[in-house]
Amino acid sequence: MLLEDYIKELENDLKINELNLKDYQLMLPGVKHKWAGRCIRHKLQINDLRKKREQLKRSLVEKIQEQSPVKLALTAIERTADKCSEVADIDNQIKELELIIELLEKSEKTLSSASYDLKNIIEIIKLETT
Repeated sequence: MLLEDYIKELENDLKINELNLKDYQLMLPGVKHKWAGRCIRHKLQINDLRKKREQLKRSLVEKIQEQSPVKLALTAIERTADKCSEVADIDNQIKELELIIELLEKSEKTLSSASYDLKNIIEIIKLETT
């Protein structure tokens, strides 16, 4: 859902024509900052989710060790903890955020090249008017 919203918003942020050329050129640094900020915020979210996942996994491992009537290997306990629905939910959230971050990083590159595109558009307009 968020990914689709970002794609639509990015499409709007990248609409350039002769009428909005000057305004777009003035807004471009702010647009770049907006997308870079979102990328960093989502990277922080992933870090928080990874910490939460590790804490949850540790508590599940301890719980399984306490409740098991026989001593189990740590790797077997960890695999069991990884199959827990709460851990799987966090893993899914991390995967979604990784896709969003990939989009944002590629968008940042696109926006960086927009400066060159603007320069080229201005050069074309100059050539057409002379």
